[in-house]
Amino acid sequence: MDLDDLNFLPPWRDDDFDDDDDGEEWKRKEAREASKALYLKWRELFALIFAFSENLAGEPEEGKPESHAQSTQQLIYENAMIIAPKIMGASGVDLYILQMENAAIIRTNARQLMEQVGFAVLMGFADESYKKVIEEGMNEFRLLFKKWVATFQKDDIEDDWGLFT
Repeated sequence: MDLDDLNFLPPWRDDDFDDDDDGEEWKRKEAREASKALYLKWRELFALIFAFSENLAGEPEEGKPESHAQSTQQLIYENAMIIAPKIMGASGVDLYILQMENAAIIRTNARQLMEQVGFAVLMGFADESYKKVIEEGMNEFRLLFKKWVATFQKDDIEDDWGLFT
């Protein structure tokens, strides 16, 4: 089975990032390459997470409250769906504050997702071996994430909230 069959995230398109031909594209090349690598890894990992989640809960029964497995599945989906747009959002701006904000949201959602995957295994909704495959992918994603964040260039724009100063 091809993981792309389980993946509805769009492929990375370099054309989505117009550099306005200002002669400065070379300055953003390393950051764009890091963004692309991170997104492609997430897209791969997303397919695994989607397959994992699809097997957690059966169809909800009409008139019955959501089961714990269904709630866990929903939380995993919510966390997984946020990460790709945040990678794209941070990749499309040069403002350090917005890049860091998106990176922080990605980190939070990735951690929460892994907590839900662990909870699914703890509760017996899923097998430990599937969790390990996702953890391995998440470790690879984390390494790419660190390289990606290292490409952010601090600027002189003041953070009105005082977080990323």
